[in-house]
Amino acid sequence: MNAKPIKQIFVAVGIATVGVLAGGLSAQAQTASSNPTQDTKVSTSAAALRNDSANSTVAQVDPTYPSTQPTTPTTEPPATTPETTPTQTTPGAIEPGRATRGGSSYVGVGGNIGLGGGDTALGIGNFTVISKIGFTEAVSARPAVVIGDDTTFLIPITYDFTVQPTGVATEAISSFAPYVGGGLAIATGDNSDVGPMLTAGADVPLGDRLTANAGVNVGFFDSTSVGLTIGVGYNFEGL
Repeated sequence: MNAKPIKQIFVAVGIATVGVLAGGLSAQAQTASSNPTQDTKVSTSAAALRNDSANSTVAQVDPTYPSTQPTTPTTEPPATTPETTPTQTTPGAIEPGRATRGGSSYVGVGGNIGLGGGDTALGIGNFTVISKIGFTEAVSARPAVVIGDDTTFLIPITYDFTVQPTGVATEAISSFAPYVGGGLAIATGDNSDVGPMLTAGADVPLGDRLTANAGVNVGFFDSTSVGLTIGVGYNFEGL
């Protein structure tokens, strides 16, 4: 029997078997290699869906929630300089020349009308220099000079009042400010004498610059001298 044809059949069957096995392994490799990619895509899509759902929920609860996180500024804001407040006068402080609750300090001129006791210039009609120097909220000095043959110097310390409606701060300047006080009177000339004095009057502001004054001064000399002074002063602040 001739064995050559049988040998060729076995070779052909072997080659066919090897081809079939190789094709099957190749198909399995392609299937295995394709599956991870599909799983990765599904996993990535699922994570994206979860993130989108979370962001949508936060946006519904807080409309101001930004879609992207704000970046932190790399530069600091410029430093601001604190504002300075204007200096205010302390009510109880002693500051010569300050305004009182009765008005501004001032220096001015006026006339003296003698009401009695003609032995000094205070008791007769004369030219007068008047002034007010505020020390505290309510205390002032009001030196004055009644010029005449027997010139008289008046150096009183006064307490300033205010006429204010109920509820208005006492520091507010009144439109009418009476005062009372006492001090020392010095008469010169032939009838020179030194004695105590009393004074009372009122200041009436005429604006930011001027103040009107009217006051009665009584000097207790050997004979009492009384004079009525009317004048206008020019306001100032501080000495």
